[in-house]
Amino acid sequence: MKSHDAIRRMVQASLLTALAVILSVWPKFPILPAVSWMKFEFSDIPVLLGGFSLGPVFGLGIAVLKALLNAVFTGDWNYIGLIMNIVSTGIPTVAASLLYKQKKTRARAYFSLGVFLLTQIVVMIPMNYFFGSLNFMLFFGVPTYGEARAAMAPLLGWVALFNLIKGAATTVVTAIVYKPLSRTVLSKDLLAPKERQNAEQPAEETANSAESLDKPM
Repeated sequence: MKSHDAIRRMVQASLLTALAVILSVWPKFPILPAVSWMKFEFSDIPVLLGGFSLGPVFGLGIAVLKALLNAVFTGDWNYIGLIMNIVSTGIPTVAASLLYKQKKTRARAYFSLGVFLLTQIVVMIPMNYFFGSLNFMLFFGVPTYGEARAAMAPLLGWVALFNLIKGAATTVVTAIVYKPLSRTVLSKDLLAPKERQNAEQPAEETANSAESLDKPM
């Protein structure tokens, strides 16, 4: 049974990674003219789904693979952007999924999604100030690191707003789709022998009959 669970987790992680890579390429568009190099996309959703359904280690792994495979397919090997991509999704996903793993209730799920949003905003402000400024200097022709940081400083409010919008979209969509997906492609019974599915069905139906704030999500 352990070997089945390992295979099932790898299959689900692979599906989520593939979806994350696709969503990291399309749709992708700027939403704030002041920080037009920051593109809005939905690739964080499969990463967060992986963290919630498979655990924080898988969530972080999907975040890393998404960033690397995106670089492979697009040919964009900006290593600073690659690091920022991993950090912007990986750290909030680990924080949120660790909280959700401790107590898988609806209330804890919503709280964990809020932690994801807040962590993403807080983490990306210093990341953009220090690493984004380095990106300015190396790839956008700003002569010195000090001048690059001076140029970035007035934009940090826009950076926070961008991550607020993107993070809010990620958490809202995740909250909507997680429960339906946890019964299908993210189910623990995916690829399970028919006997196991039949044995666990009565218990699942009993659990699903409870309607409360602490209902599993």
